Amino acid sequence: MISPINPNKIFMTENIVDRDQLQAAYINRVLDDMDIKDMMAILYDYMDVEFDKYTVDEMIEQVEQDYPDMLDDSDSDRIPDESTGWN
Repeated sequence: MISPINPNKIFMTENIVDRDQLQAAYINRVLDDMDIKDMMAILYDYMDVEFDKYTVDEMIEQVEQDYPDMLDDSDSDRIPDESTGWN
């Protein structure tokens, strides 16, 4: 039960606590204390574990769906042209 006086405090009655409420409050406190670099590191680790579960074909399919340019094996991106001022 959340304290009516202090909504950031959770009452513990006879060592009984709403675990879901406590977990949510704890997660929110941890997130509040993080900076963007911490959050990005955690998200990277989570995504890395999840993508490790993909087969190569599933990974290719996902990349093709979201970022097809990553699989473009044409040399047009590496050849200097007038628009880049490289030639």
